[in-house]
Amino acid sequence: MEFEILNWVHATFHGQEWLNYFMKYFSMLAAHGEISIACCLVLLIFKKTRRCGLAMAVALVLDFVVVNLILKNAIARERPWTHTAELPWAEEFYSQYGIELSLDYCFPSGHTAVTFCAAAVLVIFYRAKAAPAVVIAFIIGLSRIYLAEHFPTDVLGGVVFGCLCGVAGYYLYRLFERLVLSWYGKNKYKLKARAFRTNIPRSGGRSKFLSLFI
Repeated sequence: MEFEILNWVHATFHGQEWLNYFMKYFSMLAAHGEISIACCLVLLIFKKTRRCGLAMAVALVLDFVVVNLILKNAIARERPWTHTAELPWAEEFYSQYGIELSLDYCFPSGHTAVTFCAAAVLVIFYRAKAAPAVVIAFIIGLSRIYLAEHFPTDVLGGVVFGCLCGVAGYYLYRLFERLVLSWYGKNKYKLKARAFRTNIPRSGGRSKFLSLFI
């Protein structure tokens, strides 16, 4: 069934050269999670968006561990283009458009997972304003099927696990945030007193270095 879908995509759309190049380059936006990492870094720069950036950073690390290190290697599903009998056109298509093939296992789709992971965090923080991120993630997922780098179920798995990692990363960040705030609440007077003592000029007795900690 999945090979039939990939062959239908080839017969229906691959005659459009502009679309082939569009899907090739759009897919490259997430080749190593670049678009999600760039989004995370931009969010971290500005104070108003820093909490979202921190939550996204946690989610992206979780996504990498779950998808790329655990699931792909545990399931070990071969890429569609390795099945030359079922996709006889694939080798010529990749050669014609200079498409760089991924050599790792294919379930779930890492491109799809990392973009949906970032999109899920953005949706949690910004709701409807995050719609462009969801659209970009959706097109990247479609591009992986279009280029026959993934089976449709790989992309579906990427959507599911990417969103789960996004949500889980958000709650992990919130847990860490609460722990830090709780610790600060219990120790803020000690920290303020320590900072106050550090600013007092001292003439002998206690070194400036020790005054940073006492």
